[in-house]
Amino acid sequence: MKNLLPPNSTAFDRNVSEVSSKNMELPVDIKTISSIDQAPDEFLSFLAWQYSVDSWDTDWQPSLQRELIKKSFRQHQIKGTRTAIREVLAQFGYTCDFQEWFDQKPEAAPGTFTMSLDLNGLELTEATYAEVNRLIKDAKPVSRHLTNLVINVQPICMPHIAVGCHGAETVSIFVE
Repeated sequence: MKNLLPPNSTAFDRNVSEVSSKNMELPVDIKTISSIDQAPDEFLSFLAWQYSVDSWDTDWQPSLQRELIKKSFRQHQIKGTRTAIREVLAQFGYTCDFQEWFDQKPEAAPGTFTMSLDLNGLELTEATYAEVNRLIKDAKPVSRHLTNLVINVQPICMPHIAVGCHGAETVSIFVE
């Protein structure tokens, strides 16, 4: 590391500079830290803060975290719209359908909406439910209030799948 001390620095200043320069070295190239694709996984939280990502969890896969950082600008452009809610839920594999107060029969209270959420075969846990509610709250228009959330849990069935089971028991059939 280059010494930036003035010519009239003392021996103590030079010693402190030398010792601290070893402690200030970064384990990665500084240029990669600001790149979403090249940044080490442990720096993604800082990039999420820098790009103002609304939904973040350090337990998510790094690939999902990088995707959310990349989509943050677009998310802020459409925030407060139906599309924003659809896109943020789609990132987690969910699809949804809306009915705003003026679409309902009979007409509901102004400023409200109901939503039907399809989990598309994904598991529904208490944590999933809390996360879905948080995502909707972050993306919905501030002037709108969710009055009813219907969650559709349907297992995805694949056609032509055979399942076999092998046990350790022998069965003998005697025919007379």
